[in-house]
Amino acid sequence: MKNWTAEMRRRVFDPKDTDELKKLHTQITRSRWRSRFHIQTVTGLLNDPNGFCFFNGKWHLFYQWFPYGAVHGLKHWYHVTSDDLYHWKNEGLALKPDVYADNGGCYTGSAFATDNMLYLAYTGNCRDGNYNRIPYQMMATMDKEGSITKNEIPIIIPEPGYTEHQRDPKIFRYLGSYYILLGAQDSEKKGRLLLYRSYDIESGWEFAGELKVRGHDGFGFMVECPDIEKIGDHWLLMFSPQGIEADGYEFNNKYNSVYMVGKMDFENLEFIPNGPMKEVDRGFDFYAPQCAFQREFPSKAVMTAWFGSCDYAYPPTDDEEWSGLITLPRELSVQGGKLLQKPARGWETLKGNQIFEAKEGSIISDSVHGLMPQTCIIELGDPDSESMMISLFSGSGLRGFEITYDKYSKRFVIDKGGMRSLINPEFGTKRTVVLENGLKKMLAFVDRSSVEIFLNDGEYVLSARIFPDEYENLIRFGGKNIDLNIYAANAAMGEDFVI
Repeated sequence: MKNWTAEMRRRVFDPKDTDELKKLHTQITRSRWRSRFHIQTVTGLLNDPNGFCFFNGKWHLFYQWFPYGAVHGLKHWYHVTSDDLYHWKNEGLALKPDVYADNGGCYTGSAFATDNMLYLAYTGNCRDGNYNRIPYQMMATMDKEGSITKNEIPIIIPEPGYTEHQRDPKIFRYLGSYYILLGAQDSEKKGRLLLYRSYDIESGWEFAGELKVRGHDGFGFMVECPDIEKIGDHWLLMFSPQGIEADGYEFNNKYNSVYMVGKMDFENLEFIPNGPMKEVDRGFDFYAPQCAFQREFPSKAVMTAWFGSCDYAYPPTDDEEWSGLITLPRELSVQGGKLLQKPARGWETLKGNQIFEAKEGSIISDSVHGLMPQTCIIELGDPDSESMMISLFSGSGLRGFEITYDKYSKRFVIDKGGMRSLINPEFGTKRTVVLENGLKKMLAFVDRSSVEIFLNDGEYVLSARIFPDEYENLIRFGGKNIDLNIYAANAAMGEDFVI
């Protein structure tokens, strides 16, 4: 990986760079780590999902993008679209930092759609003449033809009493008013949530105050990427606090994403949770989740996230000058006051031919013959009466990525410690969840450098980036009386170069 200077990181896309980026794109498409069914960067680095929504008959997603390499340089927005949340098409550059108020980058934001217009709220990371940061909240619009117009005048200026860290607007509407929820850091270096209100989506925004969360006095040293959704009769508050401490099996990543289910009191600007703060994803690599603005799934939310995290390194692809995936879309519901996360409807389109079947512990058919498919979908049925083990990408003397369940302790564990190439091991190599009612069902998506595991129809999800080499090419199973099915995975992501 080359040495990136500050000047190199501050490059803004120029059309004359198209040939350079096309060459970079051609180079990275040869990578063994390119995904078959995850959104991945067209060039350079991808991080937070932005502006996720359903508009004009399609799903739209924008992602944070530095075009020129696998570093966090000057952030642009890249645009992809889909008819079904799984088959995505590259649409090209959407926003670039080309006005004073966003000259340090077009940071994370969200979307609000009307019949004829898509509104994109984002943070302009402005740098003044002394390179001091000034966070402005900005608005752009996209019409039904896909033409994007940026308003150069901020809709919200920095709030006094808080540091330069005020960003990531989540825009929503409730009872005739528009709201923007911001992540922030106060003068005492505590993470806060700020709420703004307006009757006109494009102007007139006023600071309503801090959104308090009952039972909590701040969240770490910073809050990023807040999101709030009404799911049926429940409100879901979700955000990515930085600086919270590990608590047993939870919050063990450097930075985590959390949620609470409860009630929203707009009059008193208070969120009232019905239980403790919980981790959205119990795996290793998950950050900045965002729910789509949509009305397609009544009483549900649709969410995706960056399949990575801040300050983590992914050397196998970083060294190839590209980095970043977006997680599979998840359909969120609330049952019994608990958040459930399932793969969004339509995931079966990814399921190809069945390549392995075991029924009650007996093999019915097997075209795998012990070799690990680089991409596949694994379904495990009701193994609670027995303990079990599945080792993905194992090898001679190598344990691979181990998935285990112990029927006595009810502990489900993923362990990447047996792999040859370990990424970010300083934050541990195991993640554990305790399943009070046992393991009833597991659905796992394996896509070359990623594994996403859904337990018990969405009770828990665990996500991990892994980079097996050519010698880690076996799959092993252990356990009695289990039902196990493995399917080849259909390709859903093309490699079109569109800028």
